[in-house]
Amino acid sequence: MLKLTGFVLPDVGILTLTALAGKTNPADVTLDDLDRAADELEDFYSRGVGRSLAAGMVFPNSGFVQPEFDKPQFQHKRKAWANLVLRGHRGLDLEPALTALGKKEYRAMALRGVEGSPHCVFTGEPAYLRVSRDMLPMLNGRGVLNFGPMGEAGLPVSDVILLAIHAMPLGCVITQGALLAVESDDEALMAAFVRANLRENQLFINLAGQNGYEKFPNHSFYKSRLITVLVDALNQQDSYQGDDYRTPSLNAYHFSNYGTNARVSIYSLPSSTVQFVWEASKDEHRAVWMRIVAGSRTEDKPESEELQQKAPKLTQRNLIYEDLFELPGNARAFLRTYFLRRPLQKFKRGDPRNGYNLFTESDLVSWKLTALFLKRIMNMERTRIEHIRDLGDRLADYIQRYDRKLLNILYKGGSYRNFRDVMLRAVKNYARYAPAGSEPLISLEAYVQIFEEGVEFEKPDWTLARDLLLIRIFEQLHRSGYLSQVAPELQTEDESEEATPA
Repeated sequence: MLKLTGFVLPDVGILTLTALAGKTNPADVTLDDLDRAADELEDFYSRGVGRSLAAGMVFPNSGFVQPEFDKPQFQHKRKAWANLVLRGHRGLDLEPALTALGKKEYRAMALRGVEGSPHCVFTGEPAYLRVSRDMLPMLNGRGVLNFGPMGEAGLPVSDVILLAIHAMPLGCVITQGALLAVESDDEALMAAFVRANLRENQLFINLAGQNGYEKFPNHSFYKSRLITVLVDALNQQDSYQGDDYRTPSLNAYHFSNYGTNARVSIYSLPSSTVQFVWEASKDEHRAVWMRIVAGSRTEDKPESEELQQKAPKLTQRNLIYEDLFELPGNARAFLRTYFLRRPLQKFKRGDPRNGYNLFTESDLVSWKLTALFLKRIMNMERTRIEHIRDLGDRLADYIQRYDRKLLNILYKGGSYRNFRDVMLRAVKNYARYAPAGSEPLISLEAYVQIFEEGVEFEKPDWTLARDLLLIRIFEQLHRSGYLSQVAPELQTEDESEEATPA
């Protein structure tokens, strides 16, 4: 009986109701399923961490958090509020609840059965109540007309949508005093996020009762959790394959409805990044990718220790997952750090990226993974990628046979003029040492396509091409076993790089 609306908050709620019912298709949810969800939500919001969640970030000033309703003589008002916002789908007479709540403003909210009343803004179905921010996050307070449609305060919503909105927080990541709701143009992926968040939130609700939590555990680094769930969801989907399949995108809305600090931030993963993450996590790329991911994890304390606190703060973080949200804008720094294993001075003390070392971690250097990144994220021409690969192969062979010092010279970097001079000497020496009739180290056409816009005029991204060349060279030298023999002698005294490329 449920159907997605195309709006993130009610849709997360609808998928949460579906998961609570143990079903995968919203259309299969029954009235009895909604009844059970209403009972669970009433219990959740009436006490403990659920009440703290409602008061602090989702439903401030709602009937669930009114201190007056704690008094024995007024507890029937909280029950009336729960019936009003959670059980409208049963078509109950609103009069008892409205009478119990008493205030005229509550009676003015009722739209069911009112002649000429508007329809639900999300579904087009007959509206049930006109709601404000105590029932639907990110709206104005009751009676505030600013930005109200048709000059009327609040939004008309259906009974089922109102229930879904109250289920929505359990399908979100609860973090930093706010909720993180995930939206995707792929319903199965969006549902996977909701199910994962619901399982974790239900676990914490149970732990709260056992350990006396004051609040939900705070995920300090929610972006890491998003990618973790994304990878798990993608790996469970058989449909993410084939040339005719369009990889989904993902948006995450980090919001709080708290009165003095209502806010929202939006984080996006375009389909190109999702496609890269999915392909990097499987098949021939998986082994190296997962080792790179493992080397990017950090935490202040183990999660098991953090969960012993009354207000747990979870500090588990994966830096490469966090940096995925900056793509493609930070693509060059991303490639340089994680694939070329070169640290930047901007990293803070204790950051595992400070310990990256291309000479000692050459087993993590993968040209295939790098080429996938170039294809999906940087949209580099295929012929240019192939020219860089071929040049890297020849240079690796030349370094092993004739010129070990060239590797260190290339690694240290420098100006383009210096790089060009080094390459010209290598081309000359290669021609002198190579057997007669051999291909040149690199053709003029290939060199220009890789490094130059015109004669002696470098491409703006020539340093990127140099880094890619190093990735291929180090991979080949590692495979041959040569690098392990000479690495101690080749390493520079200072492995750090400046934050801006040469």
